[in-house]
Amino acid sequence: MKKQLTALTLICSFCLTTYGKINEEQFFNSLAKIESSGNPNAVNRREQALGIYQIRFAYFKDSGVKASHKDVFDPKVAKMVCKAYFSRYEKKALDNGDWEVLARLHNAGPNWRKNKSSTDKYWNNIKKHL
Repeated sequence: MKKQLTALTLICSFCLTTYGKINEEQFFNSLAKIESSGNPNAVNRREQALGIYQIRFAYFKDSGVKASHKDVFDPKVAKMVCKAYFSRYEKKALDNGDWEVLARLHNAGPNWRKNKSSTDKYWNNIKKHL
């Protein structure tokens, strides 16, 4: 039992050390690396995804940001769109810095919980870059 508690304590300490200190900037940097290799001019024609965070038109529209979809080529606008989208669908996660929930939302949309496992690979890739 003592070995199990020690192992659990080490795991919890690792999680807090590794993920507890992640800030918004680190999260968005990781998102940018995964989505576009940090390229604010990236275009995925197949999905009509634009910019550093590869924002699709439906995502952009859902965000409610008053701009043009093409404005997401500006990283500041793209971040504003992401944060508005996150606030709309996962406000508590945004307020609490729950980067896992926000990454899964970004990857699969507001119904991501219906098939959480479909976002596992994406979340694992995000974690590698944090």
